[in-house]
Amino acid sequence: MKKKVLVTMTALLAILSGCGEQQGSTNTQETPKGAAASGPITLKLWSTEKDLLKGYMDAFQAANSNIKIEVEFMGDYDEMAKKVQAGIVSNSLPNVVQLGQRHAIPQIADSGKLLPIESFMSKEEIAQILPGFWQRYTYKDKKWVIPFQSSTPVMYYNKTMLEKQGLKVPDTWDELIEAGKKVSGNGEWGLNLNSDSPWYFQPMVWNRGGQLIKADGTPNVNSKEVVETLKSIQDAVHTSKIMPQNQIKTSGEDFAAGKLAMLFRSGASLAALKKQIGNKFEIGVAFLPKVNQRWVPIGGNGLGIFKSDKAHEEAAWKLVSFLTSPEITAQNSMSTGYIPVNKAAYELPDFKQHLTKDPNFKVTIDQTQFLRAEGIHPADALIWSGIVNAIETVHNDAKADPQKVMDALQSEVINYMKSYK
Repeated sequence: MKKKVLVTMTALLAILSGCGEQQGSTNTQETPKGAAASGPITLKLWSTEKDLLKGYMDAFQAANSNIKIEVEFMGDYDEMAKKVQAGIVSNSLPNVVQLGQRHAIPQIADSGKLLPIESFMSKEEIAQILPGFWQRYTYKDKKWVIPFQSSTPVMYYNKTMLEKQGLKVPDTWDELIEAGKKVSGNGEWGLNLNSDSPWYFQPMVWNRGGQLIKADGTPNVNSKEVVETLKSIQDAVHTSKIMPQNQIKTSGEDFAAGKLAMLFRSGASLAALKKQIGNKFEIGVAFLPKVNQRWVPIGGNGLGIFKSDKAHEEAAWKLVSFLTSPEITAQNSMSTGYIPVNKAAYELPDFKQHLTKDPNFKVTIDQTQFLRAEGIHPADALIWSGIVNAIETVHNDAKADPQKVMDALQSEVINYMKSYK
């Protein structure tokens, strides 16, 4: 989706002239203004956005004639992580990188090539970012990456289908199961998860009082609460039969086609889903259902800066500061559904008006009161793929033992961490 910039060029110039120069910043070097004296600077940005953040790049470069941005699309979050790790080995890294929140940030930080983003920021600037989002970018007590396009999962529902059955929107997992039973049948289903299924599994564990990783970093993927969560998915497929077997990969298409009553998916998908659905039915958005508690995880991506030289590092921060400014995070949010990470974005008149126009969008914002994160961990990728496999296992086998499935993953994670350096 091509994005339009919210502010005028005059306003952009004012914003950009202040980026990276705030009083009290821990980075006391001169900003790119000083670097411009030695000639133009070219920054390389590796992005996970197919449109290469074009609208934003055009606006930035129009206001900074001495900084040229070369943006390269590196694929999805997994592909980006692989290319960055390859770039670390070959010493061929960009200046700025867009990283998924669970994609090898510990490994990249441990390489010594990534600069802690907090080293460029004042305490006031750090405080402007919603605190709940920082936790997923903090490792070894340092903030490595600044949240950029952030999201939480929500429950989308087919309002037309539920109202036809006289059903209210479920608020708890038990209510969801009961509602799902009433709408399932004749090719229609009560619930499914999006293909990034571990992202919904995680809060289901939290909402039972558990955690996948303990506070001290110890893996905990075979705990009672984790096993109960896996069993609840197995039962949704084979006992209550509200979830179709092995259709997670097509859940978005099924929902848009009117075959699915409820779907767990990112709040950032709202604009895309509305476009897909058109006038077929009325879409609604609700909080993820609670079990004993209600918590939601953090998703999306952040921006990091790699080591280079003083001039390029300062120019890189100027770009990152621009992209995470109130105006840009607000516009990004309004055009996609991502949550603005900058507190000041919520005070902008256009954003306030946007919230009143679209109550579905506001649900995602309201749900941030239940935001929770476990710190990033070197075994994040292994745990993620292990949960994908665990969910597939119980989908395929009604008699699979969830405890044994998760015990196997626990052993795998422990062995990995023994070899991690």
